[in-house]
Amino acid sequence: MSVSWALQMGGDPPPTSPLHEAAGEVVAKFADGASTPDEHPLLAQFTDALMRGVPMSALRSDLAQLNYEGYLRGAMVAMAVALQKHARPDVALALGRELMDAIDVPLGVRLCRAVLALDAVDQHRHQPGSTFVAANRIVGEALLDSGDPSTALRHFEAVLSVDVDDPRALRGWSEATRSLERRGVAVEHRTRGLSLLEGLDELELEEGLAGERYEVQRPLGRGRHAVVYQAFDRHVGRDVAIKRLLDPSARTSGVPAKVVEGRFFAEASTLATVRSPFVVALLDAQPSKRFIALELCRGGNLRLALRRGLVDATDLPRIGSELRAAMKAVHAAGAVHRDVKPANILVRAARRGSTIALGDFGLAVGPARASASGRGGTLRYLAPELRSKHAPKASVFSDRFSAGTVLLELALGTLPDAFDHVDGSVDARTFVPEGLPDGWSARLRALLDPEPDARTW
Repeated sequence: MSVSWALQMGGDPPPTSPLHEAAGEVVAKFADGASTPDEHPLLAQFTDALMRGVPMSALRSDLAQLNYEGYLRGAMVAMAVALQKHARPDVALALGRELMDAIDVPLGVRLCRAVLALDAVDQHRHQPGSTFVAANRIVGEALLDSGDPSTALRHFEAVLSVDVDDPRALRGWSEATRSLERRGVAVEHRTRGLSLLEGLDELELEEGLAGERYEVQRPLGRGRHAVVYQAFDRHVGRDVAIKRLLDPSARTSGVPAKVVEGRFFAEASTLATVRSPFVVALLDAQPSKRFIALELCRGGNLRLALRRGLVDATDLPRIGSELRAAMKAVHAAGAVHRDVKPANILVRAARRGSTIALGDFGLAVGPARASASGRGGTLRYLAPELRSKHAPKASVFSDRFSAGTVLLELALGTLPDAFDHVDGSVDARTFVPEGLPDGWSARLRALLDPEPDARTW
């Protein structure tokens, strides 16, 4: 195949773009000496499918077979020509992978970065499993392998800003960090990649949090309205969790900005009134910079601890007692949590036997309003009286039911499907197993009583 043959196959090119230019460079570098479609039936079939827009997911086996038979060069040129006709992210990523597999890493990186510049990719950047995530992950790994951990770190952090549990990005982030530390690169010079977290900008990280009291380290998680990341408090010399409100343009819900901001700082107000070793501690609040600083719990949340085997049914008496103490402190302060669930119960250390800390008071109501109308919370942990269309106000008793449901899940390992029914007509007490240690069978049935006033610890 010659360059002229490849251009003839592609037809009239569309207006130039970074992706079109990178694809053109692939053609220029690899077309000479490459096999043409008329030299191999499978290559002809592969090229025809590309031109017809068949997804790369359906062509992976053909590409692997062409590679095995020695026709990869021709397949790569066919993919580049297809890209010159239509800017398809799936084709570009597949071609980028092949190039970065010891063929031409810089060109592969250019191609994948051109994918990140596409509007269609940017529009879906917040979705786990998106092309944005895949492209950043691929580029990060290639740059790390080629000896550029600093730039690789930014791409891994872009992935973690969307999916904080992405295993390949976490592994790459750790390897890049260790590589930089071996080179003597200070933490503050390698953490600016966190500006890739949507809603944070580099200026704020340099002149705001990172430049004053807090040294931003790594992302921990992201919700619809806020992002949480680990930071180092220079004033007292300890790690903390910074929960920062996203800019309105970066939030992924339709809730009015004033409502979101009101709830966000109401969380701090509520936490400030609660005193318990089993409630996450509020350390700082800075409304002008839209963040609060919280105690850092390194064990993740109770749901993750269940999945990792760090807690099980044998921990029910201990966790039940700790959760009871946390709830009593919240209610004694005149507040109602309204969203007690495993994801909002933090584990202080990633080991068996670690204590818990009730957190995420974003839906809580404080002493000024000891109850709140509306359903709130999460369906499967919601008290039956709150599941109706005309639900009463959330209360201490609905919080108790939610806590009982969490503990029932701990006892069973997983909740029955009945807890996902909107009508709430099933008596939750029927699922409590007999013989739980320290009398917890009877205590769970009391917490899960259909009558709110009958719920006791």
